[in-house]
Amino acid sequence: MKALRAWPVLLLALATSAAGGETTIFRCGDSYSPTPCANARAIESAAPVSAARRAEARAVAAREKQLALEMVRDRQERERAIRPATAGSLGPVPAARATSAPPAAKKHVRAKKRAPPDEGRDFVAAVPRAKT
Repeated sequence: MKALRAWPVLLLALATSAAGGETTIFRCGDSYSPTPCANARAIESAAPVSAARRAEARAVAAREKQLALEMVRDRQERERAIRPATAGSLGPVPAARATSAPPAAKKHVRAKKRAPPDEGRDFVAAVPRAKT
């Protein structure tokens, strides 16, 4: 939090140094000043950026941007290649029925009717109805 209070002083010092060329800025604890104080640490202000360094920085930024785009494209291709596993039945595989013989007749027993299990579908849980 103290460093945030030092920024206006640093910006003022940098603004005055930009007009007059290269100057020395002093760090006094958590603040910055163009004048030295007790236990001050000298910080050299940066020289103006040349056109060559600016062009080199733009070239590096362009290469990094191209690399980032290639990495995104590679990741998307890998993600498209991945096929998620589909859910399968937890029960046994049903045996194939013979089509020539009709199924045997079943005895009809009066009991609560239940829905036949869907062998081709996955299990779906249902909440029982509340008794009234």
